[in-house]
Order: sequence, then structure tokens, then C-alpha cells
Amino acid sequence: MMESAGLRVGEVIKLKPEDIDTNRKLIRIKGAKGRKDRYTLLSDIALQTLRLY
Repeated sequence: MMESAGLRVGEVIKLKPEDIDTNRKLIRIKGAKGRKDRYTLLSDIALQTLRLY
């Protein structure tokens, strides 16, 4: 998931289920680099893996 979405380790650690928008296939990163929120894409394979998890 880190590679497909371009996430940093610290961003992955802080992720919560409500940060993942499965309908729009987006991940919201709160307080990313520079303390700014940003969105990144959620790939189909990463979404399938998350649902299995």
C-alpha cells in the first residue's frame, strides 16, 4: 500500500479506517509533510487487500 499510494512510513502508521474513501478510491493523509492534509489514490489491488485484511 505504501508503494502504490506513495505514502511515508509515518503516514501509514497514523492511518485510520475513516481516512480511506472506498467509493472515490482516495486516502486522506492528515498532517502530512509540512502539516498539510493531502489526498492520494487508492489502487484497486490495495483496496482488495484491505478488504481481505
